[in-house]
Amino acid sequence: MTDLFRTPNNAAAGPVECLGLTFADDAARREHFLAILQEKLQDPAFRQIAGFPIGSDEDILALSDPPYYTACPNPFIADFIRLYGTPYNPAVPYHKEPFAADVSEGRSGIFYDAHSYHTKVPHKAIMRYILHYTQPGDLVFDGFCGTGMTGVAIVRGSENGGVVGLSSGERRRDSRVGSGGRSNRVEAVFTIRRTAGDSE
Repeated sequence: MTDLFRTPNNAAAGPVECLGLTFADDAARREHFLAILQEKLQDPAFRQIAGFPIGSDEDILALSDPPYYTACPNPFIADFIRLYGTPYNPAVPYHKEPFAADVSEGRSGIFYDAHSYHTKVPHKAIMRYILHYTQPGDLVFDGFCGTGMTGVAIVRGSENGGVVGLSSGERRRDSRVGSGGRSNRVEAVFTIRRTAGDSE
């Protein structure tokens, strides 16, 4: 019980890959991205973004672990999308009929009962929307990431599903970028890795 709130010491001792760059270790990765964030904090336009915290640069840097988590709007989002996403192409037609089906799901089960949360939605309900509106390789943005049910829906929706979060600390199924935390920033971005044979 004494280890419950202690951060696990599982930082990579060897090379770490993050946003397409390779670092000698996790400390080098953190130092690199903290320097970029520190430079970004000097930009007056950056500080005008809605939701920018009231606090000193030192406090923002101390509370951040970029690019996974920043205690201010996350300036690494565009890099993440550029590296893991597919740019919008207006020449590629996209049309989906509105999803009109009953998505009532029971509020129980191993994932639903794992922890309580006042606005939790069953992952099976979310999964049906994701399968209807996305294609393999799409990014799904979860701006709240309160319960993690969107990530569960993606992973459970396909044996090839993957979760890539852009935010704090804990690394989920895909360790390229972590996930977790709460603030005025992107909470999580999930990558759909479905194959053509997955059901829709």
